[in-house]
Amino acid sequence: MARWAWMLGGLIVWAIHFLGVYIIASLGDVVDRADALAWRMAGLAFSGLCVAVVAILLFLSLRRLRQGEDEPNWRFREQLAALGAFVSLVSIVWQALPTVIGY
Repeated sequence: MARWAWMLGGLIVWAIHFLGVYIIASLGDVVDRADALAWRMAGLAFSGLCVAVVAILLFLSLRRLRQGEDEPNWRFREQLAALGAFVSLVSIVWQALPTVIGY
């Protein structure tokens, strides 16, 4: 199970980000307006936290990829973890852009 969590770690953070930004925007819409500055900054802070976590996962997976292991399929696991973290990094930044520009 730990191997699957490692390989899918970036994608899990992306899913958490998607849910978190949706919740923040929904709360902002109920309480005030979804495009109010405070709610936009809360969403941006959450996105920044998720970007930092995914960047750490990407860095660790690339570092582990350079190190060799004797275990079978270790290279595939690290490549999949790095790919998932990279795709998640790009996706989280893409999802945060409307928050930055105010839409």
